[in-house]
Amino acid sequence: MNLKAVLKKRNRTLLELVSGIVFLGLTGIAVVLIIVLCGKFKVFPPVFSWIFGILTAIVSALDMYRTLDKALDLPEGDARKKIYFGYLKRYVILGILIAIFCMSDRLNPIAFFAAYMCLKIAAYMQPLTHKIYNAYFGETDPVPMSQEEYDALHPELVPENEKPKDNEHGG
Repeated sequence: MNLKAVLKKRNRTLLELVSGIVFLGLTGIAVVLIIVLCGKFKVFPPVFSWIFGILTAIVSALDMYRTLDKALDLPEGDARKKIYFGYLKRYVILGILIAIFCMSDRLNPIAFFAAYMCLKIAAYMQPLTHKIYNAYFGETDPVPMSQEEYDALHPELVPENEKPKDNEHGG
C-alpha cells in the first residue's frame, strides 16, 4: 500500500493539524541551526527542549482527537464532562512538564513552551494545510450553495411532499 492511500484513510483534520505542527517544528529547528552556524550563539541552543515540545504538541493533538471522538458517542452531559476532563488532563500534564523544565539546569522551558504553541499556530494554518492535502490527493472542496440551488441541481433528491406544485408558481 502506498503512502497516499495510507494517509487518505486517516482522519483528515488530524493529519492536517499534525502536519502543521511537524512543519513548524522542523522550521524552528532549521532557524535555530542557522543561528548557531552563523555564530550568533557560542552555546548550542536548547534543541532537545524544542523537539520535546513538538512531540508533546503532537501527543496533545492525538489526545484531543481521541477525547472528542469518544465524547461524540456519549449523551450531552457525559460528553461535556469527558471533553472537560480531557482538557484538564492535557493542561495539568503540560504544567507538570513546564515545572520539570524550569527546575532543570539543562532544559529550556521557554523553548519547550514555544514549541508546544506550534499546536495553536498549526490550528490556524489548517486551511493552508487543507489546500495542500487537497492538491496532493487530487480533491476539491464542495462549493457552498443554498438549499434552493442544491434542489435545483438535484431535483431527484427532493422528496415528493416538498416539491413545488404547479399552482404555487402562478401557473
